[in-house]
Amino acid sequence: RPVGGPAVAYGPLAEKHHGLGVEVVDLGQYSAEHSNSCMFLTCAVSLADRRLQGYADMELPGAMADITKACIFEQAVSIEDLVAEHRRSRLGTLGRMADALRHAACELLLHDEAFYMPFFHPVRADDGAASPSVEDFHAWVERLRGDEEGDELVILALARLCGVAVQPVQASGYRVPVMDPTS
Repeated sequence: RPVGGPAVAYGPLAEKHHGLGVEVVDLGQYSAEHSNSCMFLTCAVSLADRRLQGYADMELPGAMADITKACIFEQAVSIEDLVAEHRRSRLGTLGRMADALRHAACELLLHDEAFYMPFFHPVRADDGAASPSVEDFHAWVERLRGDEEGDELVILALARLCGVAVQPVQASGYRVPVMDPTS
């Protein structure tokens, strides 16, 4: 959500634009090691919730499976416990998962650069470039490894990484189509 923007705006927007009922949980912007981690935290809490409910589609592949298991699945917890833990300390389970997702998304963006590059159109200050270069893309991913805020391109990478459909809800009213790597 925008800095200082109301979290309560998202429920009515999701209903109005997409016919979806949602539960809005404000986890803040901080992961264990980064700021501007809202979408990574949202992804982490969504994955954790589905996994804790026993959905098999949340058995993530490879290193992501190891990270998520190390973070939360060795102990019996509820999603409410994870949210409360994150509100007490950003160094908890969801904060660590968000950082792991940030890292994995950056790796995927670089690994599959040819797929993502056509969608990369940063808002520019005024440098006059006709289209972004590969160097611009690499520089953006490098900033994303730090505290750069993610965008719809990062949401697409997370959707593909985790194999889940994502319906972004924009407070601006802009309607982004569902991102479904399974279709």
